[in-house]
Amino acid sequence: MKTKFLSFLTFCLLAGTVAADNLSGNIQGVESGAVIVCSYDPANGQALMRDTVTLQNGMFSITVPDRLMQIHVIAKPKDHTVAAMMMSPLNAFLFLPGDHLKLNGPITALKPSGTRLYKELDACVTWNNLRAESDSLLRIINTYYQEKEKNQEILSRLMVQLKEVHAEQEKACKEIVMQQPGSLAAAYLVMQQPLNYAVSLIPLLSTEIQNGVFRPVFDRMKSNYEQALKREEAQKMLIPGKRVPEFRLRDLNGQERTLADFQGKYVLLDFWGTWCGWCIKGIPQMKEYYQKYKDRMEIVGICCNDTENAWRNGVAKHGLPWTNLYNGYEKEVTTRYAVSGFPTKVLIDPNGNLVQIFVGESKELYQKLDKLFTNQ
Repeated sequence: MKTKFLSFLTFCLLAGTVAADNLSGNIQGVESGAVIVCSYDPANGQALMRDTVTLQNGMFSITVPDRLMQIHVIAKPKDHTVAAMMMSPLNAFLFLPGDHLKLNGPITALKPSGTRLYKELDACVTWNNLRAESDSLLRIINTYYQEKEKNQEILSRLMVQLKEVHAEQEKACKEIVMQQPGSLAAAYLVMQQPLNYAVSLIPLLSTEIQNGVFRPVFDRMKSNYEQALKREEAQKMLIPGKRVPEFRLRDLNGQERTLADFQGKYVLLDFWGTWCGWCIKGIPQMKEYYQKYKDRMEIVGICCNDTENAWRNGVAKHGLPWTNLYNGYEKEVTTRYAVSGFPTKVLIDPNGNLVQIFVGESKELYQKLDKLFTNQ
């Protein structure tokens, strides 16, 4: 009888451990009375979960997946027409397997605690002071940018100050890595550094840290750095008047298409994704110009960083009338064309030579098309 009781007690304890909430908070300043909790895989940026949590006297407690992830907590907007949430490092927190993370304070300045990582980070006094200084400068700079009449002299001076603080942060990070190579704090701070600097610091971490829970993140950072170097080399070859790289990608019918298929017309390659807000925002004007010049120009949409289903659904949803090709998560074509942001549009002449590359959504592309085809 005693053995059965102990077995039952053990079961209850284990069940309680599995079901125990591992993310909690005591948050002030949330007018809507609810927060949105979402998480991402820091290795690849893919979304893991999103949940709306009602606060009880400013408090909440939930269970999140027990894995490495980046968690964002923001106030739920009272206006349901708000289209998107702005994520920033100020509301982002790293969660590790086995953590029981606590968030306390105003929604605009939540303080994490309860885990080994954040205990170690709290002890990094120099780094924390520099981060506070950096955050303060960023808020001031953003305020100046929102003014109608910007004082460029003040902005330039602030940007110089911010650059100096960032240099001090890099120095402080390296000191922590050198002094505490086996700490979670060192690994976390390496993740916050510019890519080229971070890759130089990873080998200085302990073998245990390099091959532990952070390994997928470090592997992705190394891969991204290698791709960045390849893009830099590719950029040198993308010269107006010179031939652009060939590619071979599938269209909606599964047929392989190449750049040569469109020779004889101007071609506008549109590197986009269904997840890219600016890409979607630019579609109406692209449709307008496609109708205007489709007798002399073909638009070739190249969908990147999307599943095939998302691509097909996106093409149908937005009614894209031009040639649509699927690149998925492959890097070869985007590297050859030195694509570092989305949307990127590459204008090519009828002989396959580069005319101009446009990064982002702007009027410059359409002014170029009007000038190009008006003179013909």
